Amino acid sequence: MSTRAIDELIWTALTDPTFRKHLLNGQRREVLTTLNLTEAEQQAVLTVEADTLETFARALCQPGIFRVQ
Repeated sequence: MSTRAIDELIWTALTDPTFRKHLLNGQRREVLTTLNLTEAEQQAVLTVEADTLETFARALCQPGIFRVQ
């Protein structure tokens, strides 16, 4: 997953409370369509299990879990 994609996703979650709520409450697939992510990036994000934005962001940034470019 590219650094740009992670930045866009986390920035949107930080600045948009509705996006953040949907990202963490089971409506993730719907809100991901609003971002410019590749299909592979969307699938990677859908695999994350987290109930807080901090946990979510940490999972995206773990070495070896996603390829960061």
